[in-house]
Amino acid sequence: MPDGREVDQAELLDVAKDEDRARSLLRALRTLSTGPDPKLREMARGVLRGDLTAEQAFTDPEYTAALFAGAAKVRRAGEQRSDAEAREAGERFGEWQQARRTEDEGEDQGEDQDTSRTAPGQQPTGPWRHSGTGGVGGLGGSRPAGGFGPR
Repeated sequence: MPDGREVDQAELLDVAKDEDRARSLLRALRTLSTGPDPKLREMARGVLRGDLTAEQAFTDPEYTAALFAGAAKVRRAGEQRSDAEAREAGERFGEWQQARRTEDEGEDQGEDQDTSRTAPGQQPTGPWRHSGTGGVGGLGGSRPAGGFGPR
């Protein structure tokens, strides 16, 4: 960021609702801020700098359209892959999940353990744990009355 300031995950709690989701949102914003889509880069950099809130970004019609266009592109690519490609992607995803867990455990050392994490065999944590409801990471949630909120 130009002035060196970047929001921290505590500043994202208003939309993320918990520390795990705030951490995931911050990572996603950092990724989008260097990604190929110029509209998403603009949005992510604005949130990271503190020029706009996450809620403003996620209710802006242009940014929302860019987010959904990206999601549709991922969905189409998934539909077009072969069974072998799907298995390979599933294996890579499992490896990625394990690496994230290891990384998160490293970040949590010295802090109280978060009791909201799940035990093996339960629902996983992260943006995929919800099926269509909830705020950030749940692909749904509450929206202001009348569609999109103010820019």
